Amino acid sequence: MRGTINTKKTEMQKFWKINDSKSNTLIFIKDKTIYKGNPKQDELNKLHPESSDLSFLDTLFSIPYSYIKRIENQIGQNEIKIFYGKDSEDELIIEDKNTRNNVFEFIKKDNPNFKYSTELPSVLNYIKAQLFALLFSSGIFIWSLYLAIQIEHGVEYELVGKGRPGIIGIIFIIANLGVVKIVSGFIILFTIIVVALTKRLKSRSETEFLRR
Repeated sequence: MRGTINTKKTEMQKFWKINDSKSNTLIFIKDKTIYKGNPKQDELNKLHPESSDLSFLDTLFSIPYSYIKRIENQIGQNEIKIFYGKDSEDELIIEDKNTRNNVFEFIKKDNPNFKYSTELPSVLNYIKAQLFALLFSSGIFIWSLYLAIQIEHGVEYELVGKGRPGIIGIIFIIANLGVVKIVSGFIILFTIIVVALTKRLKSRSETEFLRR
């Protein structure tokens, strides 16, 4: 049975109590800052539109609007993604679609300086992480397999230099496992990556953006 979701609003703030969430039972937006977390239950119970003691907000994770670079709300997903700072990312986990859209819409109206747009991400951009993993692992496989075949035919290799072996040393170690183990390992890894890539493609859908 789903928990209930309560929302309250004042002129300068709005909050959502998400009773069935394990990630953020409270999302609170106040003074151009997004707070999220799991405050104590008694604090949640006492929270209402006229609450004046909000000291507990200091214990929650917070992201000021001024830090935010981009916000994404993708159809079919259960989170709002927030990109902020240099390379930081966080999420507001909200299972209920209407509540998730309501949170995004409030942030949108509360940030007139953000540019709103909707897009269907390109296939290449959407799967670039999985595609890179596939290409990188394929390169490692081909290189190490070639060395393994050479080693099994009597060719001897020797690593030259001190310190950490780096990528060449790793490939050399893999090559010494033998052709059969390398091929078996790559088949398993390739299958995992292809399954992840397929799931990623299936989840591609229209996304709402707020960009600075």
